[in-house]
Amino acid sequence: MRYELRLHRSLAAIVSGLLIGFVVLFVYLDHRAPSAWVEASVALSLEIAAATGLVAVGIAEGILAFEFGATHRREILTYLVLGVTSVVCGLYLTLTQSSSLKTVALVVAPHALLFGVAQLRVSRHLGHHPVVRTALITWGLSEVLMALALIVVSRVSDAASAGLLAYVAAMTALQLIGFLMYKRAPQEQAV
Repeated sequence: MRYELRLHRSLAAIVSGLLIGFVVLFVYLDHRAPSAWVEASVALSLEIAAATGLVAVGIAEGILAFEFGATHRREILTYLVLGVTSVVCGLYLTLTQSSSLKTVALVVAPHALLFGVAQLRVSRHLGHHPVVRTALITWGLSEVLMALALIVVSRVSDAASAGLLAYVAAMTALQLIGFLMYKRAPQEQAV
């Protein structure tokens, strides 16, 4: 059980590090560029960062899937599906002709949706931990709503997509950092 928790935490550390890097890159490049050429360069840089991050996370999820034993079929299947989805989305961003932040928002939306659904699913099994359960339900619903917002904003403008992408990345990173910092209470460790 502890080994599996360490595996989950290692993936959460990788993902949160990449998300923080994306937010830092976004803040550094600043989506309000003064000219069309600079704005296109910023959009392309963010698209490359998102594609690279998705492929890296997909590879990490694939490797992590095989670290679980044969008794953890659900985890193996979940991480393999997530890994393949991440790699395919990253490759799509790499190979697509359209270079816009609206495309990135549309490609990232399923990941936010799956993360939110996973949090809601985990919360169903935590009836004996009401505080953690409430937090997972709240964050899970917010991730689902952010995924829907990414889909809607992908039809509006690049500036709106850029702002929402940075917000979603920051919120997801904060949730993962909370998971990484969570320590079990002494009475929970004894059980």
